[in-house]
Amino acid sequence: MSNVIKRSGIVLAGALALGACDILDVNNPNNLVEESIRQEAAASAVANGSLARVSRAVGFIWQPYEVISDDFYWIGSRDAWLALDNGYIADPNNEFADAAFPPLGDARWLADEAVEILTEHVAKTPTTKMKTDLARAQMYAGMIYMVIGEVQEDFAFSDKTETGKPIGPAQMSTVLDKSIQYLDAAITGAKAVGSKDLEMKGTMLRARAKHSRAIWDQINPTAKAGTGVVGSAGAATDAVAAIGLAGGVTADINFDLTFSATTVGNDMGGWINDRKENQVDLSLVTINAAKDVDAIKILDPITNAADPAFKKRLEHFRAGPFNSKGNQYAPLAIASTRLMHLIAAEDALSKGDNAGFTTHVNHVRAMDGLTPYSGQIPALDMLKHERRVNTFVMGLRLADMYRFGIKDAKWQGGSDAIKTPGMMLPITIIEIRANCYLNGAGC
Repeated sequence: MSNVIKRSGIVLAGALALGACDILDVNNPNNLVEESIRQEAAASAVANGSLARVSRAVGFIWQPYEVISDDFYWIGSRDAWLALDNGYIADPNNEFADAAFPPLGDARWLADEAVEILTEHVAKTPTTKMKTDLARAQMYAGMIYMVIGEVQEDFAFSDKTETGKPIGPAQMSTVLDKSIQYLDAAITGAKAVGSKDLEMKGTMLRARAKHSRAIWDQINPTAKAGTGVVGSAGAATDAVAAIGLAGGVTADINFDLTFSATTVGNDMGGWINDRKENQVDLSLVTINAAKDVDAIKILDPITNAADPAFKKRLEHFRAGPFNSKGNQYAPLAIASTRLMHLIAAEDALSKGDNAGFTTHVNHVRAMDGLTPYSGQIPALDMLKHERRVNTFVMGLRLADMYRFGIKDAKWQGGSDAIKTPGMMLPITIIEIRANCYLNGAGC
C-alpha cells in the first residue's frame, strides 16, 4: 500500500512549499487535513469511513477470486479475466487483481487507523457512543484482516508511503489470527454497551474467521489430500452463539455489505451485473443467446429440482429476479445464519457426530422447505453441495475447491490452480513497483 496516499476517500491536503504570492498558495476551507479526522467530533465518521472502505475493497477483491473459482466465468472482452478463469493466479501484472490491490491496502490501513483513533477517544471520553464506535471499528478491522487472510497469498502492511515488508506466504495465517483478535475485542465491546446486533455480527464474523483459519491449515502450503473436512470447536461455538443472537435456528439472516450511488460502489456488481464481463458459471445456470441467465441448473441432490437455496443467493447478488440483469449496487453477504449452521455441521462431521451434522444441515434445508437430509447421500457430498449453494458470492468457493479436490473444467494444465493447489492472489505490480522490499531498490 506504499503507493496509496489517500485515506479512505479523504484527500489529505499538504501545504505547498511555494512563495506567498504563488497562485496556488491559497487557504481552501474545503480541504480536510489529517488532524481533522482525529477530533472526537469525527469519531462516528471515522468508523463509518472504515466500513465504507472495507466494503469497497471486498467488492473489488472478491471478483478475481471468484472468477478463478467455478462461481463465475469470463464471457466478455478483457483477456485478464480469461487468464484468471483459466487458473493463472500468480501473475502480478493481471490488471484486475492489480486494480483490486490498492482498495484492499487502503481499507486495511484505514481500519487499523480507525481503531487507533477511537481507542484514544475512549480513553479520554468513555461514553457509550464512543465505545460503540470503537467496537464497530474493531469489527471492520477484523473483517478486512479476515478477507485478506482468505484471498491473498501474500501481503505487505505498508503505512502510506512508508514501505512495509511482505509478510510472506508461510505467515499469512497470522493475518487470520489478527482478525480473530480484533473480533474478540469487538464482541467484548459490543457486550459492554449492550448492543446485541453488533455482538451478533461480530460473532458471525469470528465464526467465519476461525473456520477460515482451520481451512488455511488444510490448504497450505498446498492443499492436502483427504476429505478436506475441517474441525474448529471455536468456530462451531461462535456459530451456534451467533444463531442464538440472530433469533434461533429458524432465523434466515444475512450480514450484508451495502453499496449505493451516494456511498461506495460494488465493483463486482458493475463488472458482472451491469457490464456482463463475467457471468454465473454454467455448472450453476443455463444462459440464453444474449448470455443472460435464464434458468437454475444446479439441482438439489435429494429433490432433484432446481436448488432454491442457490436461487436465493443469486437473487441476493442480483438484488432482483435471478434472471434479471441485476443491480450494480447489489449487496454482498459477508456472513449469514446459513453459513453458521454449515460451520457447526462441518465441525460435527469432523468429529464423527452424524446426528449433529444432520441437525444443522436440516435447519438450513428447512429455510427453503426442502426434504430433510437423512443419509440419502454421503454426508461429505451433502456438505459440499450445501456450501456450494448457500455460500455463492461470499468469497469462500476457491478455498473449498482446493480442500475438496474440485477442479474447474476451465483450469488449464499448466495453470497455478492445477500445479499449486492452495495458491491465492499475489501482491501485484502496483505494490511491487512502489515497495523497496519487492522492486530491488533496497530499503
